[in-house]
Amino acid sequence: MPRLNTFSILQAYRRDPLLPLLLRECRSVGSARNELHWLRQHALGSRRPDVSQIYKSLGDTRYGWRSQLKSMCRERSRGKPLQYILGNQPFGDLDILCRKDVLIPRSDTESYTLRAARLILKTFSTHGQHPSSHLRPLRVLDLCSGTGCIPLLLHALLAPHFKSMSIVGFDISAKALALANDNIMHNVRLGSLDERAIHEVRFYQGNILDRRFDQILESASQGLLQLAANNSSCTYDKSLKYDILISNPPYVSATSYRDGTTTRSVRRYEPKIALVPLMGHHDLLSTTDYKMEDTFYYPILLLAFKLEAKITVLECGDHEQADRIAYLCRKMARTKMNGVWHIQIWDCDWEDKDGKSSHSKIGSRAVILQRLLPNAVLD
Repeated sequence: MPRLNTFSILQAYRRDPLLPLLLRECRSVGSARNELHWLRQHALGSRRPDVSQIYKSLGDTRYGWRSQLKSMCRERSRGKPLQYILGNQPFGDLDILCRKDVLIPRSDTESYTLRAARLILKTFSTHGQHPSSHLRPLRVLDLCSGTGCIPLLLHALLAPHFKSMSIVGFDISAKALALANDNIMHNVRLGSLDERAIHEVRFYQGNILDRRFDQILESASQGLLQLAANNSSCTYDKSLKYDILISNPPYVSATSYRDGTTTRSVRRYEPKIALVPLMGHHDLLSTTDYKMEDTFYYPILLLAFKLEAKITVLECGDHEQADRIAYLCRKMARTKMNGVWHIQIWDCDWEDKDGKSSHSKIGSRAVILQRLLPNAVLD
């Protein structure tokens, strides 16, 4: 990481004595000013109302907020992620709670989740299965759920168009599962998530690399499908099939994690198990076409074919990894499953205030595997 020049530090100090602390992580005055604004707002808003009333006559609307702000700035200067300090991260229209030991949602993930929701709506409306008249719950499986940000945003976006949904999320971490469940209730209370999500979204502990995962999935799915049927007019279909499989699995290479490509803040504070695959899948690594960081994609794709998912969305790293995973999709589609498949790679994109799409050559990619049916709509 390049050193900051003295002029930048002095310029920051003149604006606010706390800015140099934030510059250690932000690396630009503009970024540091933004973070200082958010931290100040958090400090002002988190003080107890009764205490603030007592000290209102002293001209301070939040007694002690300055001390809290300094403390938070010092934490940030040591590399603690802003989201862990503030305790949340916007994700679409949701407010996702963030805690230590659970991966922080990224803007890349938000981007492809929004795009996946649009593709789902296009796909089902085109095949004479208009979302509003779907006879059984739309079934979505999310693997490596973390905070629950992906399934919860999908529910928020799709609930107005489907009478019933059945969304199952899995993660290996008990802390992640607890946080994901908290995020359901948190966003329902905020009004960002329909109350249906309480019955239609469930999170379970499980590891896709575990040989018993199929049995764990079947047990969890049947319980949620029955619950969804009890709370809607949709048909209870006992078949273990999913319409959508989506996943943001660990995909960072051990080399990138060590060599500085992964930032100090991420290495020190976020869970390595959510970033770097800890073991290789023997069927995948028996060839020279794939690397250790591709470990999760082979078993996920096997499951996608078994569940007859119509759309599979897989976040991955750079374009080289995306190319490898797209090739794996084509290879497995030929050998593991009949039918016609459309495979594509999405660059991460954001929409500006005018609704225009902005594409980036950096950031993650998403590989999309879509079963083609008559009159299919391609994204």
